[in-house]
Amino acid sequence: MRTKVALIGSSGIVAQRLQQRLSNHPWFELSAVFGSPKQQGKQLSEIPWNLPEPRPRLPPLKVHSCEKSDLKFQLDKLNIQLVFSALPTDLALELEPFLKDLGKQVFSNSAAHRMSPDVPLIIPELNPDHIMLLGGSKSGFIICSTNCTVMPVAMSLKPIWDVYSFKSVKIETEQSLSGGGYELLNSHENFSPEIPGEAEKISEECLRLLGTLESKVKPAHFVTQVICKRVMRNYGHVVKVKVDLEKEAAIEDIEDLISNFSSKPQELNLPSAPRCPLILSKSSIDFEDACRAGSESDNHDPATNLKSGMAITVYNLKLIGSTLTFSAFSENTVRGAAGGCVLLAELAMQEGLLV
Repeated sequence: MRTKVALIGSSGIVAQRLQQRLSNHPWFELSAVFGSPKQQGKQLSEIPWNLPEPRPRLPPLKVHSCEKSDLKFQLDKLNIQLVFSALPTDLALELEPFLKDLGKQVFSNSAAHRMSPDVPLIIPELNPDHIMLLGGSKSGFIICSTNCTVMPVAMSLKPIWDVYSFKSVKIETEQSLSGGGYELLNSHENFSPEIPGEAEKISEECLRLLGTLESKVKPAHFVTQVICKRVMRNYGHVVKVKVDLEKEAAIEDIEDLISNFSSKPQELNLPSAPRCPLILSKSSIDFEDACRAGSESDNHDPATNLKSGMAITVYNLKLIGSTLTFSAFSENTVRGAAGGCVLLAELAMQEGLLV
């Protein structure tokens, strides 16, 4: 029997990616959807589908209001504890703590609470132990997945950081239009390359993800420099990384660390976990193919292949002295958003945190 879940968000990119990934999920059953006043009262099937893959077969659900009274009534009526949040930051600041206080377990893709000291910010392969910030609570809580651009940075750095440590890390990003939502994705000729506040988010989240859990999270300690820009690409973020290593290294050893990296999601064989979360390419990559990284079959539709798009591709790896450079690519709306959030809920379920 699958666990009933709710989704707050009905028409945005992340909300529709979550619908896609929950449509055939073996553990979770999408049982309620809440949305904006513009979508309230509509069937999911009536809302325009804007992802590149065909709309999956979704349950015949009507979009409910996000008013607090309606949220409480519908969630209690259906006995739903697990809620996926694709809310914009301002609404998440208000509604996610409300849901937590109702005893709901909130898995959030919003930035609102990512840096709150008592809220776990987790990439399941990197810092699954940070879930202990919850103290084993099975009552109301908020857990956050990361900024979409942090994903290829932190995932790629993790196996290297664990062995060599860093003096400094410089990051330059090339972020796709979908990272800014449908409006930006559809505006092609009218977008700014500037992404205000993004560099600070990437730096803060990366240091926290690579940090250690004591009574609270102690961030990793190294110097970061981040430069962000938006580029003319629909899906997929590229990060170009330069690392000043603390210890001497050989390129073959670093290649082995990346190629052989796996962690708890792979050990637990979670439904959304790719067998190889990091894929090392020794040649240039095709971005369209890289958007499907992690898939082990000819079926690349994220609705029926939960591993499709869940791996990070690392390429252009070079080591000169103690300076390591590489590029990494991630499908920002799958691994960097909805897929990462669902994988996080899978981890929590296997860790016994879900009622």
